[in-house]
Amino acid sequence: MTGERDYCYAVEAALDELGGKWKPLIIWILMEGKLRFSEINRNLSSITERMLTRQLRELEKDGLVNRKVFAEVPPKVEYSLTEKVNL
Repeated sequence: MTGERDYCYAVEAALDELGGKWKPLIIWILMEGKLRFSEINRNLSSITERMLTRQLRELEKDGLVNRKVFAEVPPKVEYSLTEKVNL
């Protein structure tokens, strides 16, 4: 078994990738455009930094969020939505 699941409806696939409380909210916030971690965290005041990091990593792994690291001091990281998120 490959671990991939067959879906009858596109909405099933979307709900599977967006499951949970925070992912839809993160995507909603990123609809504004590119944001830094601290800006996302400020908009979701009740999320912990650890949970935000985890959710962003999962969204990146699923191909829904881009993470761009700039080589500067202090480090700068921007998050944005991918073309896969066609809202």
